[in-house]
Amino acid sequence: MRWRLCWRILGSLPLLVVLLVSSTAFAQADSQNDATDLICLTDRPTIIEGETTRLQVVVGAQHGTPTAQAVSFQWHVSDGTVQSSGPEVEWNLSKVRIKSGESHTKVMATVKAMTAGYSSCTVEVFIGKKEPTGGEDPTAGTRGGLITARRYLLPNQEEKPNYGLYSYLLLSAEPQGEKETVRYLKTLEACLRVMRQLSNLGRYVRPSQLNATHIPVTELPKGKEDDPDFAKKVLAVYDFDRAKVLLNKFAKTYDRGPYLISVKSPLTQAPDPVPIHILQDFTDVVPKLASRVVRDFEYLAAQERTWSEESMRKLPSKLRNYLAVASEVTPEVAVSLKTMIQFVKLGE
Repeated sequence: MRWRLCWRILGSLPLLVVLLVSSTAFAQADSQNDATDLICLTDRPTIIEGETTRLQVVVGAQHGTPTAQAVSFQWHVSDGTVQSSGPEVEWNLSKVRIKSGESHTKVMATVKAMTAGYSSCTVEVFIGKKEPTGGEDPTAGTRGGLITARRYLLPNQEEKPNYGLYSYLLLSAEPQGEKETVRYLKTLEACLRVMRQLSNLGRYVRPSQLNATHIPVTELPKGKEDDPDFAKKVLAVYDFDRAKVLLNKFAKTYDRGPYLISVKSPLTQAPDPVPIHILQDFTDVVPKLASRVVRDFEYLAAQERTWSEESMRKLPSKLRNYLAVASEVTPEVAVSLKTMIQFVKLGE
């Protein structure tokens, strides 16, 4: 199957590359203009020899609102061809061939966004050889989900060590009313749908290359995850008491939610108060946007090579920008994103 083949393509590559098997791919920005922020995307980061893919660049102001500047784009590729010069282009890789004796090759595309200065970002695609199968590939034309990780955190259980980032879906108290219940369920649904199970990814990816997202529960939820009501079953066993204890580790008061909070080390063992963290506050977010935030956060988190204070500080602005531009939200919502998505450090 295509998914199995993608893992074979990536098997001999640095483990960072495993994080690229998603609906979008790794991008690095090299900014010469602090007023703009770029995110480069490709819809298929791993393809088979003879196939093609698309490229897209999202550009906006780093403070989280769409840029008002006129922007022109220049695409440069290491192989294959790009015909146009807009923000979304077809990257024809159909004639790229893999050298004899090799199982894959890497190609790169760079775009410059020309404004008052310029910003640039680069995206990578890996091409693998097509292997003979016993029949038609049932996954042809499909894409893998985001390479993320989630696990249930049971009572008296602590987080495992050495993950690159630790995230937590924290609900401070039982939902009050239908509106809050819907928000809780939609946020849970997004996490369950977007994030792969940690136990499955552990076979392929080092802990240091994962953002391990924890969901506190009193017991494992029963039933199958493809059940449309599975989020309700998770909410029914959610450990609100433990979530409250974890939220109390922060200097700021978090008494509503849902919150998706990320820290560098296990929160259970973290000093009190926690010195730095990334906050995503879904308290007053419409359910539709909450689902999008979870999905885009997990995509952007998967791009980081290592997690440092600098990378944690930059991620909220990237996420705000991506949501404001790619989601085409209103200016009012863009402003609210500044409060919703934050990097928090004690003393700042």
